[in-house]
Amino acid sequence: MQMPVWVALATLLVTASAAMAQPVTFLDLDGQVVTATVVYDRTLRRLDNGRVVNNTSTQTITLTIGPGNLIDQVHAVAVTGADGRPRGSNSFSGTFELNKPRKGRGGEVIWIFDDGKLVRLQTFETGGRRVTIAFKRSPAGLTCSIDAPFAKEEGADTIQNQAALGNFKVQLLSVKQGKTQCSVAKRKSAEARGRRI
Repeated sequence: MQMPVWVALATLLVTASAAMAQPVTFLDLDGQVVTATVVYDRTLRRLDNGRVVNNTSTQTITLTIGPGNLIDQVHAVAVTGADGRPRGSNSFSGTFELNKPRKGRGGEVIWIFDDGKLVRLQTFETGGRRVTIAFKRSPAGLTCSIDAPFAKEEGADTIQNQAALGNFKVQLLSVKQGKTQCSVAKRKSAEARGRRI
């Protein structure tokens, strides 16, 4: 006996819904490129001259996942002054292995994966930052969102680290996370044939 069309469609819908409800695993990210952007409004003190500066920092993290537990990271920073004029940009790149710490700018960095989230833990000279990229399934493929707050070290009044632009240190007196954006795309064939970093 032939299955009615509406029953077949309902079965397909339930199957698709069940698949999308499954949590994303790190294996699902193999061959994907994740691009996540966070905008921060900041007040900082330059330790080379004591000046207090207000600016906006737009930070974009691009991750090429795989093969295996490897993560190629490019971290681009663009700074805009309080007057809206560009102050400069810089980028930093490196290859990480999941769950293995390595030296970063001013401290240690480690990427871990837990419960559908790719998490980057980073320490500074004082304080640190936790970048959390959460993944979900959708009919169009994988989607993501990013949250990346800074945190003060217990007993410290400020967050201190090497400046992204220039050879001097800064203290973050205040930092507010603003607009965020995140996307997941399949790695292009040219990138798949050879590692970028």
